[in-house]
Amino acid sequence: MTICSNRSSERTTGSDPAMKFSMKRPLCALLLGLALSGAAWAGDSRMPHAPGAPAASASSLLELKQRLTAQTVRELRTSYNGDYGTTLLLAADAPVFYVALLHQKSLWRVLRFSALAPAEQAYVQFSQRSADWADDEIRLQALNAQSQALERSKQESEARLAVLNNDMQIMQSEQARIQQGRLVAQSQAKASEVERRAYQIQLDNLKRNIRQLEAELGAAGGSAGR
Repeated sequence: MTICSNRSSERTTGSDPAMKFSMKRPLCALLLGLALSGAAWAGDSRMPHAPGAPAASASSLLELKQRLTAQTVRELRTSYNGDYGTTLLLAADAPVFYVALLHQKSLWRVLRFSALAPAEQAYVQFSQRSADWADDEIRLQALNAQSQALERSKQESEARLAVLNNDMQIMQSEQARIQQGRLVAQSQAKASEVERRAYQIQLDNLKRNIRQLEAELGAAGGSAGR
């Protein structure tokens, strides 16, 4: 019995970017895990309904679930666009093809085909649609990343501004202290100058009195000698 491929794959179809992908682990193993865990296969009501999405087929979902459980289906192509994925699967024991759409790794829709050509066409169409659906989410993620970077930059700028404001306050306080010291020194210098002049005046007066007394004494001594 043929089972899902166990090796990771990377494929490119044409130049369509939606057709290029790299699987970190086999998609079939992921889908099998969903099947064994009892995941809802009829379409989750919480999932968005993108424009142009195919109608869910309960029988196709059930059939693919049974094949995944029995491991009788293999992955042919898979592409991912943001949270959306498209995969093309082939039944191992019959020419039956499945195109499955996924959202956030959960099975969303399943289409069943009996020939490769229409299955390939549906795969290409829905891979492109999934790329279109993912555009807004990808832009939102990019904008969120930019917003987070801007928020970090804003926080860093605010922290830097706080440091600079603190440095400015310290500098202004130091300048005020220095200026106050200069004013005190200038006031003290003026007071000292006034005091010095007063002493100088007193000294000049004393010297003048001394000279006057010396002159009077000299005159008196000369008169007595005659």
